[in-house]
Amino acid sequence: MKFQFFRFYALVVLAAALLIWSFNQIYNAIQEPNKSYQVDIDYFIERYNQPATESGNSTGQLPLFNTISAESLVLPEDVEQLLDTGNVIALSDDNGNTFYYKKNQSGQTLTMFGPFQDVKKDSNIEPYIIPLFYSSLACLILFLMRPIFRDLQQLQNEAAEFGRHPTPMSHSIKESSNIFPLAKSFYSMSDKIVSFIQMNKDLSRTISHEIRTPLARMKFMLEIIAPKIKRSQKERIQNDIAEIESLVNDYLSFAKVENEADSINRERHSMKNFLQEIYDKFSIYEQETAIKYHSDDVMAYFDQGSMSIAIQNLLTNALRFSKQTISLDFRLKDDTCILSVEDDGPGVGDNADNLMQPFSRKNTKEQNHKGFGLGLYIVRKVAIWHEGEFSIAQSDKLGGAKMQIRWPNN
Repeated sequence: MKFQFFRFYALVVLAAALLIWSFNQIYNAIQEPNKSYQVDIDYFIERYNQPATESGNSTGQLPLFNTISAESLVLPEDVEQLLDTGNVIALSDDNGNTFYYKKNQSGQTLTMFGPFQDVKKDSNIEPYIIPLFYSSLACLILFLMRPIFRDLQQLQNEAAEFGRHPTPMSHSIKESSNIFPLAKSFYSMSDKIVSFIQMNKDLSRTISHEIRTPLARMKFMLEIIAPKIKRSQKERIQNDIAEIESLVNDYLSFAKVENEADSINRERHSMKNFLQEIYDKFSIYEQETAIKYHSDDVMAYFDQGSMSIAIQNLLTNALRFSKQTISLDFRLKDDTCILSVEDDGPGVGDNADNLMQPFSRKNTKEQNHKGFGLGLYIVRKVAIWHEGEFSIAQSDKLGGAKMQIRWPNN
């Protein structure tokens, strides 16, 4: 990356120096005095027609020929050589008057013609030199910077597409680009991530097949030896098998959430009818826990499959900790969907952030529950897929935990 930086820096400096030199040459060409010693006839006419009050007479301002001694001028050696070779030289005094000199044939005298006052003629292009220079400098910087930001935009689009669909990124950034080392790192990272995802999928299939098969054999053998062992031993083995199965199922759900985000399809659904179906599924638990359900009769945009899993995970989690009551509530506020599940359990305390991490579990002496901390993580992922957020707090209404999903209704 250092090579690309120094290359770009040298290119900017060289281009800027070339541009400055070019405009300096143009400016000097405009400001260059006329060295041909040709006198403009308009100058004589203007001087002749000047009012007499300025000089006392109308012809006093005209340049005149005079003869002076050659020794009256002290000149540098190179200028003296010009006079000796018969050239005409021009000298200006402190008042801005210019006199022309030429050495006579005798070599002892000089013919002096003047004075001429410098008349600076306005150039048509001179007022535009400075604005044109800065405009050209801005265009130069834009020309040099545009390829970098174009490649950065291309890399950003590829990274965003990779985030939506984790497939190997197309190597569209050329090696000549200044950001190629950065793009190369992105491409290498994307290849590794795709490899990890594929390995995770393979691991999920392995767990699904290789672990469930011996578990089935263990269940079969347990039924065979059940009459020969104590009831407590049988129940303990059954609990261990059930715990392993629960871990396998949770891990498979976790892998599905991680790897199948591209199947999300947000459509417009009736939220009241959708929650009614979920409420009916959990109505079998109302003998132990009362589930209070309320929803605004509105249409909302969400993915029905993933949102159903998220809400069921929230209700299952609430059933583990609630004592008597669970509240399921949905409302639409300022075009934002707000879904809340509250319970009257012990609450979450200071563990809210940890509970949303995978494989984290809440330690409590009051509840001996099964689970491996993946349910709330899946809820959080579903919220992210819907461009929303998932939060856990203390419930003011029931006193236990309050878990809430927010997402934009668009």
